[in-house]
Amino acid sequence: MLAIVLLGFYTVRLYAKAPKKPELQVWPPGCAASVPRSWGVFRGGSAQSGLAFEDSAGTLRFVTNIPCDGTPTVALEIHRTADKDTHSN
Repeated sequence: MLAIVLLGFYTVRLYAKAPKKPELQVWPPGCAASVPRSWGVFRGGSAQSGLAFEDSAGTLRFVTNIPCDGTPTVALEIHRTADKDTHSN
C-alpha cells in the first residue's frame, strides 16, 4: 500500500512542471494621433474634460475628440491674463 502511495506522489511530481513565464506581447496601436509641440506639456486627462496640455505661456488646451492619424481640435482654450491691481485707490 505504501508503495502505491509513493508511486502516486512520484507520478504527480514527474508530470507537474513549473508554469512557463508568459511571453511579452506587443500590440501596435489601432489609432495614432499627434499634437503640436507648441501645445506644451501633457497635464492630465479625464473622461469629462478630455486631455489637457499647458504651453510655456500658461495657456491650457483641452482636447475631447481625437481623430485617428490626425491632429485633434481644441475644445477649450484658457489663456492666462495679467493680474489686476486690487489695491489701487
